[in-house]
Amino acid sequence: MSNVKETIINFTTEERIILELIGQLSRKHQDIIRNHYLKKKKIKLKKQKLRDKFLKKKKGKKLTKKERIRFQLIPAVLSQALTKGIPLWEPKRKKSSRKELKPLLFEVEDKLRSDEKLLKRSSFANLDLELTFDKIYLQRLDANNSKILVKLFVDWGYLNENKLHLFIDSNKNEIADCQIVVIDKNTKLVDIYPLKHISKLIIDEDESANSLFVGQIDGLLPDEKYKYRIECYRKSDGKLFAGTQFKEFRTSFNLNERNKSLFFSISSDLHGGRHGGFMRGNVKSSKINGNLDLNRVFSSIASTEDKVTFDEGYSLSIATGDLTENASYSEYWADLFKRCSILWDHVPLLTCLGNHDYYCGGKGKGSILGGSEEDCRYWHKYMTNPISYSGSLPGHWYSLDQGNVHAVFLDSNGTGWGKYDIDCTTEQWHWLENDLRNWREKVNRGEKVPQFCFVFLHSAIMSLGFWGRGFNSGNDEKVQSYLTPLFRKYGVDMVFCGHDHIYQRSKWMGTQYLENGRYGGSTRPYFFWKKKRVVYDIERICEDWNTRIYTTVYIPPNTKHLTSDESTNMRNLKQKVREELLSQPLASNYFFGVRSSNQEICRLFDHNVKQKEKLIDELILTKLDDHVWLRAYAVEKNYKPEFQEIIDSTFVKAKDSNEINHMKYELVCPEKVVE
Repeated sequence: MSNVKETIINFTTEERIILELIGQLSRKHQDIIRNHYLKKKKIKLKKQKLRDKFLKKKKGKKLTKKERIRFQLIPAVLSQALTKGIPLWEPKRKKSSRKELKPLLFEVEDKLRSDEKLLKRSSFANLDLELTFDKIYLQRLDANNSKILVKLFVDWGYLNENKLHLFIDSNKNEIADCQIVVIDKNTKLVDIYPLKHISKLIIDEDESANSLFVGQIDGLLPDEKYKYRIECYRKSDGKLFAGTQFKEFRTSFNLNERNKSLFFSISSDLHGGRHGGFMRGNVKSSKINGNLDLNRVFSSIASTEDKVTFDEGYSLSIATGDLTENASYSEYWADLFKRCSILWDHVPLLTCLGNHDYYCGGKGKGSILGGSEEDCRYWHKYMTNPISYSGSLPGHWYSLDQGNVHAVFLDSNGTGWGKYDIDCTTEQWHWLENDLRNWREKVNRGEKVPQFCFVFLHSAIMSLGFWGRGFNSGNDEKVQSYLTPLFRKYGVDMVFCGHDHIYQRSKWMGTQYLENGRYGGSTRPYFFWKKKRVVYDIERICEDWNTRIYTTVYIPPNTKHLTSDESTNMRNLKQKVREELLSQPLASNYFFGVRSSNQEICRLFDHNVKQKEKLIDELILTKLDDHVWLRAYAVEKNYKPEFQEIIDSTFVKAKDSNEINHMKYELVCPEKVVE
């Protein structure tokens, strides 16, 4: 008994509260969670000794050209490579590649506007349409929250009946007038905007992207709800024949416009077109399925949006690469939009590039057979990444502030998978250092800027999966060694990535790393025997190979600069969150660390309202002022939208200046992270 008491002294205040609350409900489950905590503490002590030894031994060591192969991993690596179709190493690319599309969308923004008077105005009643659209997505041209891109993908015969001939003729002349009607929350007309065929905006000889139409809404207010719909009229008779009903969206904001909380939806490795049964216009089977796994996950995200955001909705949907199985196939993009428009038609999408987004033809998935040169020109047809005020390479790396987050997006694919390297001498690395330094200096000066910094990239930067394997001397290991020193130096709070199709949340030098590639790609196991050898802390890893997982992230306001009205709004939000948490199953919002018993423990709290209130008040609501709240939800094959099972959750507090200065870290690049 005395040993137990001595051990409990080492528990954190939060752990003590949890053990006390569970103990009043069930001694059995209290013992389960206590043993879980003790096991984690024991592992962390071992990790700390391993880490101290590792840092002392490896300090300042630069990468060798080829790391020593660990022979005991070879059978497992070969097995995954053969069964999952993963190349053993990154393909060798040609030194030159075709130029990207010119102009890019942001360079022709003036063409998206129109001075012509649009005469085709209709009432705001529901439309009687011959054709409705289901592949619509919103994006951003830059960091300006008053503008939104609306993109429409029209079928041309491989997923549904060919409808493109109703909108353009063989010479790409528009034979229909399409427009976007926008109204505000009071059902007052904001404006009408033209929706133009992509051939009017960018020059491209390839015929595979004729399905895209683009329009820009502007003049919007930050953090406001609007509705829009698409209307298409035949030029021959002026009749309305195609469009959508009204869809509601909400504009985002920066701290100078509004200081309040917001929610992100973050995904990776969507792999649109996987198992589609088609390739470059040729259907290979009698039945086209498309990516049904991706469909299931995004349907789950959309159906639970109001619940997990407490009716606030997502401000942004972020995807960290590999949006399609092969970016050069228009069929795969069509499948992507068919699965994901259920969210993207009202939540703007921000992205960074993955290796599959660079593929340019070839057979199958487009790995080593996917083309002999890197080329993301197909990507640029469909994806528009913002330009940033700090300077960037449009479409590849950029940053912008959204609410209380400074968000940085990188192209980490290197010259093996992609076109741009990211080592310590490159343009992208120096841009990143300047960007992070400028952000940190503003925070240190107490300016009204985001307190949190998130970095989004594709590479498996901390991973026990295939690409993060111990002897990987390729791009993923290099990215670890090039970027983690910057994250450590400037106090990046969270890094989101994919590439490996596993779920793993880790911590290294104060930064949380979340890898979640469990959206639409083939699910994969991780190398479980490597858990004890890595020097970083593994906070959570999903043991279930086939579980799909989606994540939602809450970001608090900047409490240092709240006005009295904003403080009142925050109190009202917390009260609303409290009411919602009490009405929902606890297993939908809180994770005690052990999946096998989490639902049982949560049901105990659901049946004891006083204990549930105490847990919510002391362990959740108190953190909403100044912590990021990450929640991850499982989507099994028997998933039911009315109940979402949480599989991981954590709170992250922003680092302050004293914490960063205390580390006194002298930047070393590269600095090896994984043995």
